[in-house]
Amino acid sequence: RLPVNLKCFFEGQEEIGSPQLPEFISANRQLLACDLIFSADGGQWDEDQPALMIALRGLCNLQIDVRSARSDTHSGTLVGTIMNPIHALVRLINTMHTPQGRIAVDGFYDAVRPLSEIEQNQIAEIPFDEADYKAGLGVEELFGEPGFSTYERAWVRPTLEVNGIWGGFQGEGVKTVLPSSAHAKISCRLVPDQDPMKILKLLTTHIEKHTPPGVKVAVDPNPSTADPYLIPFDHWGNQAAVTVHRELFGKTPYYARMGGSIPVCGMFLKELGAYSVNFAFGLKDENVHGPDEFFRLKSFSRAQLAYGLLLEEVSKLEMGSI
Repeated sequence: RLPVNLKCFFEGQEEIGSPQLPEFISANRQLLACDLIFSADGGQWDEDQPALMIALRGLCNLQIDVRSARSDTHSGTLVGTIMNPIHALVRLINTMHTPQGRIAVDGFYDAVRPLSEIEQNQIAEIPFDEADYKAGLGVEELFGEPGFSTYERAWVRPTLEVNGIWGGFQGEGVKTVLPSSAHAKISCRLVPDQDPMKILKLLTTHIEKHTPPGVKVAVDPNPSTADPYLIPFDHWGNQAAVTVHRELFGKTPYYARMGGSIPVCGMFLKELGAYSVNFAFGLKDENVHGPDEFFRLKSFSRAQLAYGLLLEEVSKLEMGSI
């Protein structure tokens, strides 16, 4: 017999932004009502070191379409007389950051919540080897917003990135064409308390303000967004998880964060008023999302034991329906 009341929720849309879930959760608040949620979407720091992921960044996306002439034209006859949309797009994108890497969109940082001293110390306690980090990525230098550590930039600072850019001739060989259009896909990772829709409006305003002369620009926001998510590190659900981790690993977990998004966590908090405790056992080398993704049998066994212990631990808190 389970020591608490339990509901199971299987999420199959996380990789596409969970577009149908907001409406479903809103329409089924009574069915889904709970005091706390445990999410198995995550992992541990390594095989011998537990971690609690207490924050996720939010997400918004848009596409920029830049156009000039009605159709592609011969570069030898018109070059130098009209604006090349690829040049215009590059100029436009270049206005979005300072040379040092800070986002230059007016108002972008207005809602960003500064880290407390406790939060800064929690991140600083997590080991970081810059040489290993660079070697694992195959890069010679790291780059990002000045004034923050690598983990802070990856976990608790917002970003604005170009995910794809195209236009003009793409085939083999040479074709001296002046393209009629160019395109880019932009995504932003957001942090508490940034609102994805407000950020999209700020970006649209910035694009309209900085569009070079001689071209027309259309902005196409993606309706699928994700709210940033943060659970207080000392939340009673995290306290129960810490107790179990100490029993399993003999160590206190790191309070880590994740630069990616799990949209349903923010949805549950907004619609149900319930926090999600990330309680998972994946490891970094298990090729998540890859064709050769795997999960250790050792972790599989540990996770079963851990969840049994966790339900027992939560039942002692007398918090009602979980």
